[in-house]
Amino acid sequence: MKRVKVITIAFAFMLVLVAASAQPVAAASRSDSLFSYINGRYDGVRGGYSPPIDSVVRVDATYGAILALDELGSLDTRPPPINLTKALDALISRQWISNDLDVELDQERYGGFSEYLLGPVTMGMTFKGVVLLQMLKNQADYPGITNNDINKSSLLSFINRTQTVSGGFSSLAGNHSPDIVSTYEALSIIEFLSTYDPSLNAWDILANESLTLEWINDCRIDDGFKLNPNSVTIGVTPTAAGIMALGLLPSVGIVPGLQDASNWILTRQIIDAYDDDFSGGFEEGFTTGDPNFQSTYYALKLLSYTSNLVSVNESMVIDFILNCQVEDGSWGYIPGASLGNLIYAGQACELLNLFGNAASILAASEDPYLPGGLVLDWRYIVIIGIILVALVLAIVSIRRD
Repeated sequence: MKRVKVITIAFAFMLVLVAASAQPVAAASRSDSLFSYINGRYDGVRGGYSPPIDSVVRVDATYGAILALDELGSLDTRPPPINLTKALDALISRQWISNDLDVELDQERYGGFSEYLLGPVTMGMTFKGVVLLQMLKNQADYPGITNNDINKSSLLSFINRTQTVSGGFSSLAGNHSPDIVSTYEALSIIEFLSTYDPSLNAWDILANESLTLEWINDCRIDDGFKLNPNSVTIGVTPTAAGIMALGLLPSVGIVPGLQDASNWILTRQIIDAYDDDFSGGFEEGFTTGDPNFQSTYYALKLLSYTSNLVSVNESMVIDFILNCQVEDGSWGYIPGASLGNLIYAGQACELLNLFGNAASILAASEDPYLPGGLVLDWRYIVIIGIILVALVLAIVSIRRD
């Protein structure tokens, strides 16, 4: 019986040990949910990312995922979470390089980036493709990343064909109406190409810079900008695009009205929204009361550009950005949205880095959609194994007694 008592005491001690050590883990973080979503949208064969609506790899989805990984520091790890060369190849394959003079579609799309293979080509998609290219090329130490490249001259040709006679740039090549956002994106691409390949003399395609400057200024009313000269009201998005577009023009030194535009945008932050989850975001226009992720993104981009982030209610805008994460781990247009996307997810990480460390902020924030629970790691498995051994010994001892 002594042996039985010894084994029984040992067994009881093991139970106490398990009860003391098996503490519930913290709830899943927003970072966990985001990484889970990003990993779930990756296509390892094609090298890019797809939206939740289908499994087709797209430039904008890949841009968003890579932006998130870059802002969170994951792209710099070795090995990185994905094959970066494949991602670059996927981007290159989505540049429209067919230039059949007899095919109108080829003439419209030549040089730009299509959303997916043989998909539509727009300035917005091309701009995201160029940003994606920059992020991938920044990983120059990754094997093969410097071997392949886009067709730079055809890209410049696409930008040239989106410029209108008014001086502004449109979203599509050909005879289309210009807008201030497309103009900002076009000038950004020209500026990138001018440093990426100086031999292109990229700024030479801006045949009449003064005309472009005049068109941008025609979009201006008082402290803000309209989407185009024929629009009715000013807004956060066109104001941010207009100011940053002016800053890109070689002939412009100090952008006039910089502080006035910043002050106008600062007053667009909603401090006391009708729903607490919306507080801290930026509305698009004067008293529109529509704080959303896009307006907030452009507002903070401009305020960062003009060094006015210090005047933002930081804690509230961080909460607003976090509240825009949706249940699947991506980011939506507004708090409480049912669907999100990788574009907003990447841009959310970009914005959080303006106020600190995005990775730390997301890791420290509990995902409200995923409560925590007990998790069995290797230590618990070892303890369970010890208990089973002790139980077997106890049974054997009892039979011998």
